[in-house]
Amino acid sequence: MLLDGRGLRQVFAWQNPFREAAAGRSGEAADRVTVLGANANFPFELQVRAFCRAAAEGRGSPLVVQFSHNALKLVGEDSRSAVSGARLAAAVLRHWVEESGARFVAVALDHYRVPAYPGARGHGGGPQGPQGSARAVRMARAAVDDALEACRGVLGTVSDRELRSYVDYLSSPAYADFKREFGAVVMSLDPAWAMVDTERLPPVLNCALTRDVIELLRGPLGLGETMVEAEYGATGSAGEAVDYRALRGEELARFAEEVASFVAYTGADGISYPIGMGHGARRAERHEPDEERLGAVQRRIREVTGRYVPFAQHGGTGAARLVRGLVGKNNVNTHFLVAAANRLADRVEADLESIRAGVKGACGTDLYAAASEAVQKATVEKLREAGTFGAVPELEAFLEGV
Repeated sequence: MLLDGRGLRQVFAWQNPFREAAAGRSGEAADRVTVLGANANFPFELQVRAFCRAAAEGRGSPLVVQFSHNALKLVGEDSRSAVSGARLAAAVLRHWVEESGARFVAVALDHYRVPAYPGARGHGGGPQGPQGSARAVRMARAAVDDALEACRGVLGTVSDRELRSYVDYLSSPAYADFKREFGAVVMSLDPAWAMVDTERLPPVLNCALTRDVIELLRGPLGLGETMVEAEYGATGSAGEAVDYRALRGEELARFAEEVASFVAYTGADGISYPIGMGHGARRAERHEPDEERLGAVQRRIREVTGRYVPFAQHGGTGAARLVRGLVGKNNVNTHFLVAAANRLADRVEADLESIRAGVKGACGTDLYAAASEAVQKATVEKLREAGTFGAVPELEAFLEGV
């Protein structure tokens, strides 16, 4: 069976780098672990099969299998709907968890993009369409005012004109459509972890929207145990140049306070923010993680909220190294796509003449089984890097004591 939100929370309680040594590990960096978040893409059965078989290898490994908004839309009923894609993804994952015998696998919804905010970099700008109903406007204004008051003194001042644009955004039909589709996708996928992609939003609007989405899950949708990942600042998109500046001293302390206040206000269970990574990295492209920022922010979040909030590293393929422990969940996507595509390319190159001639053996299922095996091998490599390969007995021992 798949882990639900409650089960995944227990996995992160075990992974928590701040927990006391008496709970099972020494707390030293070498003993810390990170949970792998493996992104599945179409065709799902190829990669999901590989992920689950890797999680079942040896003594077993905890694993989060992730489906992005874009991946779900690709197999949806049409280009605008991810709901049927979510149903298919969930069914394929349940099948392979059962077939493989993997025991600590959870499903996650990754990078669910909110509507474009007018004028945001990379989104072109322009109005969101006609304003919503009077009731929607009143609710949006109350949400914005509450977020502004809660973040006053931390996120700086915001002009009245900018605040009105936040109200227009949250009361727009586009935002209402987003909430309806997001709710339907979440109910279809039933994820243990869900990430809302808000990297283009101004901080106060981000606070208001993220809290609204979390309250939607906790309230009307009845998914109180689902871990919700919030995003503060741009974690990057595939193909974009990495424009990153390290912070030190007062600047770093101020940023840590901003993120901690954001997490405390929204009630987020997971958090992502920029630490110098980039999406879609090529094989030779490597980014050094900003461990100083990561440590400062994660410690401040714990001090302010009184709880452990795992950091989700995006762009894990291109990380020069993995900061075990401080990175709670390492998201990897491109690495697995490259592994599958290269195995397919090797097979096609070797059998091209037979493939062109229509030889069944050269064109059959072995071609795709080989690609799946390459992904399985790549997944085991990433599990070893995270320190969680074969860690199920240690995880079980911890859970027995909880």
